[in-house]
Amino acid sequence: MVRLTQIQIRNYKNIAAAVIGMQPLNVLVGPNGAGKSNFVDALSFVADALNHSIHLAFADRGGIAAVRRKSGGHPYHIGLRLHLSLADGGWADYAFDIAARPREAFSVARERCIVQPFMAKRHEFEVENGRFTREIPDLRPRIEPDRLALTIVSAAEEFRPVYDFLTGMQRYTLRPERLRALQDPDPGEGSVLLPDGRNAAAVLRRIREQGEQDGEVYERIRRLLGRIVPGTTGVEAKSVGRKETLEFRQNVGQKHDWRFDALNMSDGTLRALGMLLAVYQPHPASLIAIEEPESTIHPAATEILMDILLDGVDRSQVLITTHSPDILDNKKLSDEQIIAVQSVDGIARITPLTEVTRELIRQRLYTPGELLRQDEIRVDPDYARRAAAQLELFAEPKER
Repeated sequence: MVRLTQIQIRNYKNIAAAVIGMQPLNVLVGPNGAGKSNFVDALSFVADALNHSIHLAFADRGGIAAVRRKSGGHPYHIGLRLHLSLADGGWADYAFDIAARPREAFSVARERCIVQPFMAKRHEFEVENGRFTREIPDLRPRIEPDRLALTIVSAAEEFRPVYDFLTGMQRYTLRPERLRALQDPDPGEGSVLLPDGRNAAAVLRRIREQGEQDGEVYERIRRLLGRIVPGTTGVEAKSVGRKETLEFRQNVGQKHDWRFDALNMSDGTLRALGMLLAVYQPHPASLIAIEEPESTIHPAATEILMDILLDGVDRSQVLITTHSPDILDNKKLSDEQIIAVQSVDGIARITPLTEVTRELIRQRLYTPGELLRQDEIRVDPDYARRAAAQLELFAEPKER
């Protein structure tokens, strides 16, 4: 699998400078308004800009003025850099810098992608202000200054794994009312769960149909949902005219299970199903980002929820934000997977845990959940300063 191993963010919303190493599972912890959602949104911005356009990615977020970090003078450039490990043991490095222009205009000041396969020839391209400064042999596309070149360059086989990973990152904001409502036919036929879950019935139907061959994924979903919501014995897609809905089966102490439409199910049940579908969807996302997965879920089910997310790393890289001590205290979660986020003078600091905090956890003097309850999950100021000083979007990459 391709994995994101490091992300650098510069001047994105309240993030001035952040350099964070990424694990298969990553847990962002911090107060409300600290910058956790902005970190997640930076990844979503990359996917939107490549899947659609930079203009649409900005428009969906209120325009470039709402995205770039506020400044009293010359507008700051927005920059992101992502280092990937490749399936063959090689690596890739992709970065871009977007310059703000008057009247909400912008342009891509610089963009670069380097792909270094294992024991093979290195490939790269670089674009500045719409012109290639490092070209790809036999490929000379026209690049508009407000577009990312990787969208077009992905036609070249060597750059395709980078494009596929970045466009496959998915941020989920599961909305129970969307899962509860009658759902329109899905043009994608249920291969990919949409961000709000509004095609959940189609995704479940696709999993069920594939399960007629092996049955493993559907049975796992059914079993895990029953552990999160005791008494639930099954769920399936149900046609209602030209639309679809979800139908749940529950054991109510009678001879046969009773059936309930999604309209009658709780928010927690629907969100739990949505997270299961996000993890086990037929076409896995390269990275799944879920904010506060514990929301509306009973605390007793958080261990099961974490087991699901940990199981999901075999299919997708996982990033979550949380305020839950129970999630942090999961025995399978290591301190390297916890990322602290804190707002200092309105600027987000995003760092690994301090060495002191790690020692407290490793010596079992405190659990991460106990430290969270005492407001002792803090950023590492020395790391934050070093990262800000060392952040360089286009420095020569190092293999990680």
